Amino acid sequence: MKKLLTLAAVAMIAVPVTAHAEDTAKGDHKGPGKMFEETDTDGDGMMSKDEFMAFHEKRFAEMDGNGDGKISTEEAKAKAQEWREKMKERRKEMMEKRGEMKDAPEEAPAE
Repeated sequence: MKKLLTLAAVAMIAVPVTAHAEDTAKGDHKGPGKMFEETDTDGDGMMSKDEFMAFHEKRFAEMDGNGDGKISTEEAKAKAQEWREKMKERRKEMMEKRGEMKDAPEEAPAE
């Protein structure tokens, strides 16, 4: 039971960090961004406890690879690796985009 609670805590920390990394890779530096938008299902600009819990229930289900209602160490590691790979790819895209911006010639102002 202790392991399950620890894994759940790690998941709850990892998901917002991943969501923030996704937003940062897209150039959105305004805070939780995507996670907040995804969580605020009624669009009132506030995250209720029910919305928060529903978001994390969904993430739990994503991590529970075999659907048994429990997250094993292997499932948690696999999902964490998947999230790391996504973050790595987004960082790479962001760096490439920044490189393209540096290499692009400046346009002359319109007269």
